[in-house]
Amino acid sequence: MRGEGLPRLAMACWSHDWLLRRDMLGGEYSSLGRVLDELAARGYNALRVDAFPHLIGSRSDGVVLDRFQITSGRAPVDIQPRKYLLELATLAKARNIRLWLTSAFLQDSQSCRSFVRRPRDFVDVWSQTLSALEQQGLLDTVVAVDFCHEFTDPETTHGAFRSLFHAHPRSLMARLADWSKEAELAVEAYLQEVPRTLKALFPSVAFGVSATRQVELRLRKLDTSELDFIDSHLWLDDDPAISLLSATPLAHTGGRLGRGLQTRIAGLAWRARGTFWVRSIEQRIEGAAEFARIRRLQSVIGGGFVHLASEQQADWRWVKQVSESVLKASLAQGVSTIVTAHQARPQSPRLWADIDWHRDMTKLIIDHPPR
Repeated sequence: MRGEGLPRLAMACWSHDWLLRRDMLGGEYSSLGRVLDELAARGYNALRVDAFPHLIGSRSDGVVLDRFQITSGRAPVDIQPRKYLLELATLAKARNIRLWLTSAFLQDSQSCRSFVRRPRDFVDVWSQTLSALEQQGLLDTVVAVDFCHEFTDPETTHGAFRSLFHAHPRSLMARLADWSKEAELAVEAYLQEVPRTLKALFPSVAFGVSATRQVELRLRKLDTSELDFIDSHLWLDDDPAISLLSATPLAHTGGRLGRGLQTRIAGLAWRARGTFWVRSIEQRIEGAAEFARIRRLQSVIGGGFVHLASEQQADWRWVKQVSESVLKASLAQGVSTIVTAHQARPQSPRLWADIDWHRDMTKLIIDHPPR
């Protein structure tokens, strides 16, 4: 896959919402065929979803379960991951939509994520997931696997965190501390063993990891030779100056009124300082793309952009402007696999309803001439 490269992909990211919100009030994903038709109508040719691999395969005794209860949200949600992943892949294949699989390894009532600890555990859960798709003739729908969403994040890397950093995932010190040489070597072992083994089993699929800004800078010190790609998650407020000017802390501490106020302040700040913010974005994209070129990796931007504390009170004009800036800067650097916006999803109806905007963005990505 490294030699061939990834196809040009205009991607939406539905993460785990495609399954967790299936039976919720509103039921945006109750009809997967309908929402995939809407996705295709907006020009998308790829979809990034959480595949729940830790819940797909068989248990140690060989028993395969298909009903689980996710307990990591405000209220428990009953899901059938294997059944609906196969349905999603079948429907996506019929519409020529490629799947980009990842997982945040959400907590379930049986604590399955706690058993995904070592590199071979990641290999095991992903190989069983991909084999389930292969047995149904659906593997060709999968273009890539990000084997751990935002790798080394304490939540998504819950089972492996103790092995990597000899600390509890909830330890604030472990989250903030620099990596020791021992930790770097431990992380490097995952970056080498997991993609190397999976590529030997599924050579048609690209394998890599996604990373936040801070972790990506740390990964650049390590051996990434077995990865096909690094998926950079690019949030505007990762820049401390932008976070302060856009009143991001208020979104977490101000209650409903504070969230609404923060949304308005952020829009006003973008209009006042947008030119400088765009340059900050461009520099981060340039750094990620240059690193990828040096390491002969595919540079992917599969998540990020704007956090909205209150979508109901958001000024979507500036959200769209941020996305357009990211897309243009990414394409200029030769990035060919890009998500259009974090809110490109059915449960963000005000943006989802702007079909022409989505078509313009997806066309910009897909029709962009090769660099």
